[in-house]
Amino acid sequence: CDYATNCKWSFKKHLLTHKISKDLKCPQCDYATNNNDCLKNHLKSHKNSKNLKCGQCDYATHIKGRLKDHLLSHTTSKDLKCMQCDFATNYRYSLKMHMLLHKNSKDLKCAQCDYATNNKRSLKNHLLSHKTAKNLNCVQCDYATNCKWSFKKHLLRHKISKDLKCTQCDYATNIKSSLNDHLLLHKTSKDIKCDQ
Repeated sequence: CDYATNCKWSFKKHLLTHKISKDLKCPQCDYATNNNDCLKNHLKSHKNSKNLKCGQCDYATHIKGRLKDHLLSHTTSKDLKCMQCDFATNYRYSLKMHMLLHKNSKDLKCAQCDYATNNKRSLKNHLLSHKTAKNLNCVQCDYATNCKWSFKKHLLRHKISKDLKCTQCDYATNIKSSLNDHLLLHKTSKDIKCDQ
């Protein structure tokens, strides 16, 4: 025939298909083969009675792997957890499909500050920072927070050498947004006018 391969094992297996007398026969039909694994798989096709049964429901199968997968649906500890919400499963495919539901937009917003995320667990952890005692206290004033980033930004206010300077007066700061707000005071066109 025209079969070709680079694998000796595959070639030997193929040669068996040309053997005239197929020694392994199915006792239930006229199927015959020279390969023991092929016969085992064929015999499974005759099994009408599903002898592997679930002990917790009426599910039954004749394939061990399927029963094993099914039994996972009854376990209470779900090992695969979503990092963005409370969803948990035992099936990788289910977790993969679930993850598609999460969008990139940050729809979950903190009501007490401008923090936003699309991760429920992250928002819950963030909300705790508003409730618990503030453990980062400024030694130069009464400012306190739990957020390291906010604390570092605050400490810049007390820095002795202020690197950001106004070009129109002697105002200086370490915070860019503060300088930008200050520069608005020097704006030549005054849009808001008092009418009294």
